Amino acid sequence: MRATAVLATAAFIVYSSRAWAGAGAYLVDDASITPAGHCQIQSWIQAFSGGQKALNTLPACSTGPVEWSLGVAGQNHPYQHQESPAVKWMLRDPSAHPLGVAVNAGATWSNGHVQSRNAYTALTWTPPAQQRWSVNADAGAFWSRDRKWQTLLGLGLKYKLTPHLAVVAEHIHPWVGAATSQAGLRWTFRNNDSVDVIVGHGSVAAHDRWITFGLNVGL
Repeated sequence: MRATAVLATAAFIVYSSRAWAGAGAYLVDDASITPAGHCQIQSWIQAFSGGQKALNTLPACSTGPVEWSLGVAGQNHPYQHQESPAVKWMLRDPSAHPLGVAVNAGATWSNGHVQSRNAYTALTWTPPAQQRWSVNADAGAFWSRDRKWQTLLGLGLKYKLTPHLAVVAEHIHPWVGAATSQAGLRWTFRNNDSVDVIVGHGSVAAHDRWITFGLNVGL
C-alpha cells in the first residue's frame, strides 16, 4: 500500500521531536515496498489547527527487495525545511504471505542539523480468510535531539470498503512522549495510484489537530 521511512511524514517542524513512522501521509508503516525496478512519488499537504501548513514530497525507488527514499518537506510561519533519507529492506512480501516483514532505518535533517534517527521493524498481517482486513505494526527505536533514544510502537488497521476505497485508522506512541492518532480514507485508482484524506490528533499545544490531503503516483 505504501512504503517509506519514519519521520518522512513529520515534515512539519512542530512535530519533528515526536515519532512518526512512516508511510507517506500516514503514521504507521507497512511491510511492503515499491515494486522492484520501479519508483513512486508520494506528496501531501497538511493544514494544522495553529494556522501552519506543510508541503511534503517523498520519492522512493526499489532495487530488488530494498527501497531507497528521500523525503523533502517545508512549512510556513516560520519557513523551515526537512530532508529525510531512508532505506527499507523487505524480508517477507506481505502480498505473498499472511505475515509480511520489513526493516527500516533513516534520519531527518532540519535546517542543516540532525533532528532525529530511527530504526524499526514493520509487520503487516492479512488474515488468510479475510482479505479486506490488514493490520500493520511498527516496533523499534527513535532518537530525537531533546529526548535521545526511546522506544517506538505503532499500530494501524486498514479495511477495504470496496475494491478501490479503504478506511485507515492508526495510533503511534513513543515510550516517552506524546501519542498521535489519525484516521482517513484512501481511494485507489489506475494500477496502484491513490488519493488520501486524513484527519489527525496529537497533544502539542496549538497544533494538536490537522487535516491532510495526499496523492501517491507510481512511475
